Amino acid sequence: MPVDDVSLFVQKRIKELGLSVRKVASMAGISHTHLGNLIRGISSWKEVQFSTLERLAYALDIPVNDLIYLVRGKVPSLDHRERVTPVRFLIQPVRGLASAGQPVDPEGVPVLADVWRRGSLLYRVEGDSMAPTLHDGDRVYVDPSETELREGRIYICEIPGDGHTIKRVRRLDDGQLWLVSDNPAYRPWRPSEMRIVGRVYYHDPVGGRL
Repeated sequence: MPVDDVSLFVQKRIKELGLSVRKVASMAGISHTHLGNLIRGISSWKEVQFSTLERLAYALDIPVNDLIYLVRGKVPSLDHRERVTPVRFLIQPVRGLASAGQPVDPEGVPVLADVWRRGSLLYRVEGDSMAPTLHDGDRVYVDPSETELREGRIYICEIPGDGHTIKRVRRLDDGQLWLVSDNPAYRPWRPSEMRIVGRVYYHDPVGGRL
């Protein structure tokens, strides 16, 4: 699709979602005037920053690669989906007790009774965006009572359209809290909407409190 047709694509997508230009602009964190100028051809899509296109793709519920390709004719080095370290939910609440007297998850794997907190959640990490701290297949214990973001702590977050992810919270130069991967190959991320599931307080099998 030529760059000239990006506006038509965006207009069509906004209509498909049953949204307004103002609503999409708000979700993307940009002014509705700016988005309107882009759609009308007053402003150039080619001059839009990657971070803005990324947020707009999120608002339009499409892969950021697709929008980048439409605007610039190439796929960016960072895939939108790679920002998220998936985590698979294992247990809520603890199903019961194993023969040794330890709580067990639905797969029959004992959890650590001495660190388990009442009401805790257990997740399994997928991917490498939190390496070297967390690795693919690791399990983390999450306290759902701790939902207030604190600098440097690790949280499970639910991102609309992306599911659950695990990220560290950092306050960057702009003074805002961002979701940051411990793996430097992944960019910081500040989604426009998310739900904090809880704070990660223990890492298994390393056996470390976080």
